[in-house]
Amino acid sequence: MTKTISELETTNNPIIPHKIHYSKQQQRTIKPTSYYSPKFSIYILATCVTLFILFQIQSLHTPDSSSSWAFIHQWQKSINTSLTFTNCTQELDSMSTKLRHAVTFLPLKDLRFAQTAQQGHTWFMSSMYDTHVEGEVQYQHFPSESSKGRLLCLMGRDRHDGMHNSYALAWPDSLPNNATFMKGLTFVSYNHYNYDNIWHGLSAMVPFVAWHRKNGCALPARWILYHWAFDEVGDDGPACFEEAVVMRHNEGGMSRERRIEVYDLLRCKARMACNVSLEGRGVEVSDRGVPVIGMTMFMRTGPRSFRNESAVVRIFERECAKVDACRFMVAYSNNLTFWEQVKLMSLTDILVSPHGAQLTNTVPHGQKQQRDGVLPQRMVKTSWCWSIRLPLDR
Repeated sequence: MTKTISELETTNNPIIPHKIHYSKQQQRTIKPTSYYSPKFSIYILATCVTLFILFQIQSLHTPDSSSSWAFIHQWQKSINTSLTFTNCTQELDSMSTKLRHAVTFLPLKDLRFAQTAQQGHTWFMSSMYDTHVEGEVQYQHFPSESSKGRLLCLMGRDRHDGMHNSYALAWPDSLPNNATFMKGLTFVSYNHYNYDNIWHGLSAMVPFVAWHRKNGCALPARWILYHWAFDEVGDDGPACFEEAVVMRHNEGGMSRERRIEVYDLLRCKARMACNVSLEGRGVEVSDRGVPVIGMTMFMRTGPRSFRNESAVVRIFERECAKVDACRFMVAYSNNLTFWEQVKLMSLTDILVSPHGAQLTNTVPHGQKQQRDGVLPQRMVKTSWCWSIRLPLDR
C-alpha cells in the first residue's frame, strides 16, 4: 500500500508534545524560590561575630592548664573530705551507740562490804574511791579526772533497801536510754543512819559546807539524801547529773581546825536565818540584878530516852531552883522546828540530855557566840551522872 507524502512525514517525525501555555500571572506564581537574602546574611555575620567575642572573653577568664589541674585537685579533695566527714560521723554515731549500751548500773549498796560499811570505799558506791587532801573532807566529784570525764547517773528511789537503787558512770554524749539530764550542781549525801536524828543529819551536811567554802562557794541546784529523800530520781529511768559531789564519810578526814571553821559558819548562818542576834542574847539579869542562867533539858525518844522522864525532870528542876536566877526549860527536839531549836539554844547556857551523839545538836546554835558550854550527860544504863565541858564546835 502506497502512503502519501504527508503520511510519511507524520510517521517519520517524532511525536512533539503540545506546549502548555500559561498566563503571565501563573508564570510568576510558580517561579523558582530564591534562598539568598541580604538580611539573612547580615544576621549570620552578626551571630558569628558575637560568638567570636564570647569565645575571646571566655579565653581571658579560663585559667591555664596548671590552674585547671589545681582546681580539679581541690575539687576532688573537697569531695574526699566530705565523704570522709560522712564516714567519721557514722563511725562516731556507731561508737556513741555502743558506749550508751555499755553503761552498766551497779547496786548502790554492796553487801559484800557489809562488815566494813563505813570504812574505805564503804558499801555505798563501793567501786568508787574518794579524793582526799590532808585535813579536808573526803569526797567524789563528777565529772573529773578520776572519773575520766564521765557523769554520775542514779536510778531507783527505794527508801529502805539500797540494793534496789543503782548507779553508773556515762559519757556526756552517750547517756543511757531514757536518761534525764539534770543541769547544775547536785549534792549526793549518804547517811549510814538516818536524817531524823539531828546529829546524824547535821554531820551529813557538814562536809558539803566545807567543800562549798573551798570551791568558790558553789551552790547546789538540788540535794539528794540517801536513803531518805531523792525526788529528783525516778523509777522510770536514770537521772544523769551535769556536775555531782558525793559524800559518804561525813566529817571523816576533816581536821579539828577545819571543823571549827565550818561550825562557826553554820552557827552564824543559822542565827542570821532565824533572826537571832549574832552576839547572843546579851546579859540577861533577874529582878535582883543577877545574870540569868538558862538550863535546858533536851529529851529524847526511843532506846536512849529516860525510863522515868518525870522523875528526872523533877530532879533537875529542883536543883535549878536552888540557884538564884536559874531558868529551867524542857523540850523535845523532834517537836521543834529548826527556828525554834535555834531560838531555844540561844537561850541555853547548860544543856541536859541523855547520853549520845545528839548532844552535839548544839553545834550550829551555840550558847551565845562562845564555843564552850557545860554539858551534863547521863549514861542510860547507869545510875550516875557527870558534868563535862566540851567545845560546841564538836
